[in-house]
Amino acid sequence: MRANNVRFSHTDRRDRIRTRRLILSLAIVCGLIATASRLGHAAGPSVVAFSSSAYSVQEGMTFRTITVVRTGDVSGPATVDYKTADVSASQRTDYTGAIGTLRFAAGESSKTFDALISEDIKLEGTETFTITLSNGTGQALLGNPSTTTVSITDDPIETGPNPIDFNNIFVGQHYHDFLSRQGDASGQPFWESQISVCGSNQACIDDRRTNVSAAFFLSIEFQQTGYFVIRAHKGAFGNSKSNPRYLTFLRDQRRVGEGVVVGNTGWEALLDANREAFLEEFVSRSEFVAVFPQGVNVFTYVDTLFANEGVTPTPSERQAAVNAYGTGNTLGRAAALRSVIESDSVFKAQYNPAFVLMQYFGYLRRDADDAPDNNFSGYDFWLNKMNQVSVPGENVRDDDVALARVKRADMVKSFIVSGEYRGRFGL
Repeated sequence: MRANNVRFSHTDRRDRIRTRRLILSLAIVCGLIATASRLGHAAGPSVVAFSSSAYSVQEGMTFRTITVVRTGDVSGPATVDYKTADVSASQRTDYTGAIGTLRFAAGESSKTFDALISEDIKLEGTETFTITLSNGTGQALLGNPSTTTVSITDDPIETGPNPIDFNNIFVGQHYHDFLSRQGDASGQPFWESQISVCGSNQACIDDRRTNVSAAFFLSIEFQQTGYFVIRAHKGAFGNSKSNPRYLTFLRDQRRVGEGVVVGNTGWEALLDANREAFLEEFVSRSEFVAVFPQGVNVFTYVDTLFANEGVTPTPSERQAAVNAYGTGNTLGRAAALRSVIESDSVFKAQYNPAFVLMQYFGYLRRDADDAPDNNFSGYDFWLNKMNQVSVPGENVRDDDVALARVKRADMVKSFIVSGEYRGRFGL
């Protein structure tokens, strides 16, 4: 009997210990949930997935809106990446390649983005590409379907001139290739009219097409998105021909230009917010921190950024970047980087290389050293020509001055009449 009492006493003690541990664990969990709630983070997981496993769209200068839904606990923020991939359709000829991140605010359960579709005159039948979700953050788990297929239904009859010779296709494709969006209701007809005023005067048409094409690079929207991104990468990782790469550029330009249509109400504030957010994310990336460790000396930080751009700043430009650095936290590092890449010295120095690079990214939808070149000889040729026709002291922030330089180089016209460019849309 005594032995039984002893065994009962030991069992009872173990039960009390287990109970206390359970109560303590529950208290910790409740505390974490309460803390997460106060910090604005979701207490439970949310699941992100495409609204459909398949989308279809008729071939044309058009787009298909893709929807991603979030279910479960949506009380906190979350992000998920997306990326297109060729199947039988090609991102150079049939649709515009896209890579980016969807950002769900607390309470948001749905996000959309547009898949941009091109027009060609090739009889190809139905073609497809996929879009895949990855890298969910903020407790965002990938649901089903995490990959969707977009089918492009071919035109039943494919005859006539190369579609890129039509003003609406020519202009619309520039919106896709240089601004990563569909042409807007006011901009699209404006640029079409710049060409159509020529009537049947072919010399006038050729000149106007060159001007309109160059205008997309010279536009505020591209200068403050695509060119802004190129200068950021040069400052961070150096002035090599291969920096940035095509897919990296597509991702980052889409981040900066997200939702921006110049002329729409509030576009300036949205663009500025996008650029600030991009730079804060940019200086927090592991590859950036590897080059510029946290706590790096302000003068080392600023001087290295300018050196990577290949320029010697004026004293006032250097001091402005030093002042922006502040304590060297994320905001300060981003502000100093912005000060550097917005300086006149950097803007002018990177103008020609960026313009040449965009001939490949925009018109040819590839890196400059991809096939059929397989080296940078074409890039070098055009950069040398741009440099030769540049006049010392030119203010390329002035659109008229910049356009005159571009036309002297005769580069834009050469690319838009090239077999590689025209081959994207016809034979």
